[in-house]
Amino acid sequence: MSLLLNPKAAPVAGAATTIGVLGTSLVQQNDAATASKISHWNRGWLSWARYFAKGRFSCEIWHDPAVYLGWEPSQAPGATRFFRGLNAGVSGQTIALIEARKQFLKSAVDCGWVVIDAGTNDMAPLAKEAIHAARVELARYYLAAGISVIMLPILARGTGSWAAGSAERKKAAWVNNQTIQFCKATPDCYYFDWNAYWVDFTNANGEPKAGFSPDFIHFQCPGGVSVGEGFANFAAKLLPEAFPRVWSADDLFDATHNPSGNLLPNPFCTGTSGTVGAGVSGSVATNRQAMRSTGDATMVASKEARSDGRGDWQVLTITPGATDSLLYFATSPSDTPHTLPAGAWVQASCECEIGPANGWQGVSLYLKDNGIGGLIAYDLEPFDPGSGYVKLPMRQLNGMLVTPPIQLVNASPSLRWRVELRVGSTGGGASGNHVVKLGAVELRQVADPRGLVGYKE
Repeated sequence: MSLLLNPKAAPVAGAATTIGVLGTSLVQQNDAATASKISHWNRGWLSWARYFAKGRFSCEIWHDPAVYLGWEPSQAPGATRFFRGLNAGVSGQTIALIEARKQFLKSAVDCGWVVIDAGTNDMAPLAKEAIHAARVELARYYLAAGISVIMLPILARGTGSWAAGSAERKKAAWVNNQTIQFCKATPDCYYFDWNAYWVDFTNANGEPKAGFSPDFIHFQCPGGVSVGEGFANFAAKLLPEAFPRVWSADDLFDATHNPSGNLLPNPFCTGTSGTVGAGVSGSVATNRQAMRSTGDATMVASKEARSDGRGDWQVLTITPGATDSLLYFATSPSDTPHTLPAGAWVQASCECEIGPANGWQGVSLYLKDNGIGGLIAYDLEPFDPGSGYVKLPMRQLNGMLVTPPIQLVNASPSLRWRVELRVGSTGGGASGNHVVKLGAVELRQVADPRGLVGYKE
């Protein structure tokens, strides 16, 4: 379990609910980007924490291809993460490298909270006392600036990395115990025990649960879900519940009177005059379409009134086929024209309930700027370690999909919004109905994320 230590009055607004995350690949790999795309990755614990928290906190990122000294992934000269923002994780970094760029989350951006992951790459070379002292120094640096701190223990690894009974395993346990004591004694410093959601407690060596990691070091989807849900529940003890992003059916775009209104008509997915494509049957919400893109799975669309009164759920029931399949729930038509200026920022969201099934390879929200050189944004982009998409855990997953914001290019004519549903094949073990419910859809102009966090660099 996570320990909520030294509780204080919950923050109420603004930077108080903005979280920066500092650390290693265990932080960086929550998000992923290329020259043309930016994503919240479904392997990441923070990605799933966002999903389950439904807007309770923000950890803004934005596309940025620049190379920043000290931020090169794996310390490869000239390398870039292709994104910037409150995810301040860099793969392969030691605590000294993290320390060298700690000022970013204090001086270059504004945030009310900093989550610290540090020390996992120092277990072999450094003494346990040095690791603990450096972690404490990082925490005190932010606390002195009036920023609340959430400390993470050293994440447990498999014996292939740290041998059973090794010095590394013993040192990690000592550091984690010291961190608990430090948080107990330090106001505004909290301890989130991600190992409580990661470790197989029946394993004599405290290794990660089966399927949680591709290498018994880093996250993949089932591990991300488990730790992410734990963090979302932890955040619920500290932060107020968020307001719905889609709160009114008539909060629609108007260039003069409501330029930040929803660009998507029928946000609450009412009606049944939508369209179906090949492999799909049933009733689809007005202004929407359901279709199969690849594979041979079949899908039945139906409508269900929401218990909260906010319109309908679009229910999609997928039966796996002989091949892996990709299906869409999208706008109709597929592209949404807009009159927003170049340089405007846009973001998409959709409330989502994913039913338990054994073949889910991914449920993702996709947003594309159709202009030349326009960016793609994903929420919960599926993770493929090279052997095929890693499946979601077989359990109910209720939350909200929200893409990173993207900036429109010159002459951007339209935007493409869709939910992508990936289901494995019967030959790969998929069976039974795969049910997802989607509602409260959104695509709108948003504030420049750099301004939201007071970016000064």
